[in-house]
Amino acid sequence: MRKILSFTTNQQGFVFPYVLFFIALAFIILTANVNIYQDEIRITQNQTEQLKIETLIQMARGHLKDELADKPDTGTIEYEFPYGDVTAHYVKLHHQTYHLYVTCQTDNGATYQIINQMRLNSE
Repeated sequence: MRKILSFTTNQQGFVFPYVLFFIALAFIILTANVNIYQDEIRITQNQTEQLKIETLIQMARGHLKDELADKPDTGTIEYEFPYGDVTAHYVKLHHQTYHLYVTCQTDNGATYQIINQMRLNSE
């Protein structure tokens, strides 16, 4: 006859380690998924801020092209847009070429600075 092991029939101690292991595994998986979700939210917020900054720069460049013909060779222009504020320092390099130093600040506080040149089209 077979010998029955006492620890396999004891309901108090054999199943508990397996249940504890699977509960711990489920808790680890749940915690990892929550952290991944929070990271995705932060990434989405950063991408939204980047899109706002790019939009602000393009809007400021468009307004600058319209206004630079009437402005002196060097100066500063500030714009307030719905997504944030832009400050543009400009210096005229040549007949139709300007050196720009643009600072953007979004409505959520993200700040970006860029230095580039802008050439006005002769019309």
